[in-house]
This record gives sequence, C-alpha cells and structure tokens, in this order.
Amino acid sequence: MTSLTRNRDFNVAAPGANTNIITTSITPNQDGAFRVTICLTTASVFNVTITNGSTTFTCGLNESVTLQAGDLYSFVFGVSAANSYNFQVETDSVIRILQVDEIQSAVL
Repeated sequence: MTSLTRNRDFNVAAPGANTNIITTSITPNQDGAFRVTICLTTASVFNVTITNGSTTFTCGLNESVTLQAGDLYSFVFGVSAANSYNFQVETDSVIRILQVDEIQSAVL
C-alpha cells in the first residue's frame, strides 16, 4: 500500500460557508481511498463534494455531526478515478490543517 499527499493546507482561511476549500478539485490517479485529516478553528460540519460530469453530491463526514474546534479528525473513504472530490465547511472560519492523502492499493 502506498500513499501520495494530494493536498496540504495549514492555517488558511476557508473561502466561505458551503464553498469548496481546495481551488481545484482532486481526481484520484486510480480507484482506492482518501485519508483526510482536518482541524478547524471554529466548530463546523465538514463535507466532501463528489463530482461526476455535471452532477455533484455533497456528503457529510462524521455523520454530519459538527467537528469541534481545535480537535484533529481523520476520515478514510473509498474513491473512484471517475470522480473528483473537494471539501467544504458549513461555518466560515480558518482551516488549521487540511491534508488529503491518496491511498493506492488493490486491497485496503
């Protein structure tokens, strides 16, 4: 199993509530998984957006339960090379850490 860091943000302002955090959405190199590590300065729901063509779905992480300010969270979920992914917070603030690692493996 190998991993590749696809995004690493540290102490950046969120672009606004319910707005994509990463300038250019991430398309995985192959089917596999993303490991996402996040820490916020303000409590907020954290979402992943998944786009295929012109269709985008917004899906809550952490069961759509608010992440607490100052706590570090990690999420792992399957991804498809046919889709692109981005992330949003529902409360505008500062993103202390947002790191996205692509995990490439035939079996996770």
